[in-house]
Amino acid sequence: MKFSFERYLTVVLLLLFIGTARVTPYQQHIGGIHNNNQINKIRVKHILQSIRQRYAPDLQLAVFNISYTQVETGIIVRGEVDNPSAKSAVIQAMQRIIKGKVIDSIHVLPDLALGSNTMGIVIFNIANVRRKPGNQEELLTQALMGTVIKLLKKDRGYFFIQTPDHYLGWLDTASVFVSNQANVSTWNAASKVIVTKFFGTVYMQSDTSSAILCEIIEGCILKNNGKKKGWIEVELADRKKGFVPDTLVQDVSEWNKNLLLTGENLERTARTFLGIRYLWGGMSVKGMDCSGFVKTVYHLNGMELNRDARQQAQQGMPIDPGKNFQNLRKGDLLFFGRKATAKRQKHITHVALYLENGLYIHSSRRVRFSSFNPTSDYYEEPLLKRFLCARRILQNR
Repeated sequence: MKFSFERYLTVVLLLLFIGTARVTPYQQHIGGIHNNNQINKIRVKHILQSIRQRYAPDLQLAVFNISYTQVETGIIVRGEVDNPSAKSAVIQAMQRIIKGKVIDSIHVLPDLALGSNTMGIVIFNIANVRRKPGNQEELLTQALMGTVIKLLKKDRGYFFIQTPDHYLGWLDTASVFVSNQANVSTWNAASKVIVTKFFGTVYMQSDTSSAILCEIIEGCILKNNGKKKGWIEVELADRKKGFVPDTLVQDVSEWNKNLLLTGENLERTARTFLGIRYLWGGMSVKGMDCSGFVKTVYHLNGMELNRDARQQAQQGMPIDPGKNFQNLRKGDLLFFGRKATAKRQKHITHVALYLENGLYIHSSRRVRFSSFNPTSDYYEEPLLKRFLCARRILQNR
């Protein structure tokens, strides 16, 4: 037979193709594992999202930080939660879908290292709550003197805390008196006073020429140790004692009795803050952001609102403002931001307190008036274009 180089080359190439096209059982096994891993990852991600949505739909108000690592024997689940039920739900879900061992490395806060001291009472006139540990980190919110907070863990001179409105953040350890539940109960039961003036001073003695213990601002809470010739002897949570003029404070019980939540009282309180500067995360007379302003106004009239504008937009009931805003009432909340489109949802970025005749008050650059009415001196068309919706907090009033 005559040798044909072309035929020889064809046979060689065909054999090479058949050899490379074969898939060994080992290769099939590896490929199957890879595909199953991809499917598992998608499924695990979906399950974790579902559990987070159930136990921590707003991560500013609840802790749910879960990750996992796949190992030969199964899976290691790591992270932190603040709800034991959330941890149980994660572990049980993993055990149902993972072939192998599920190793539980999820920590439930408060951290065990804190022992029984999982509570704290603010001892500064203003305590800054930040996104991360560090005095240069983003300011999220503030807590005033006398506020009881939860301590969740400690890191680099800061506590990870939760305020009474469930807001999470990092607080300098120097700002808080560390306590346990028994001491907090004693504090809560004690007679206390609330500061009713913008600014004041606690003196070491009942004399304005004596040494100063600390500064106080409106809304601060101090223990009341009794009245003495125009002065109130007060005590901080850390048991430091001093004196304030009795015109500066009011007994908390009496203050609470006299609270009357009406549109007129809300307006009266709001107007006292006119001119106070805007401060991102601010919640005091030294500076307020938009939602901090609205929350403070309601707080000083006896009602607690959520902290952020987007959270406040879930309170009360929705109101159709009417074409000319004629359906709005004094005390309604107005929300502004980015309008919804076919591709994205509306996004709330600002909140204001409605007064009357199109006039509203809000914190933007400073606490000030604005209006929906084009004939008003306070009219702001850009804000009108960003208006999204209104909510009524004062129902049946």
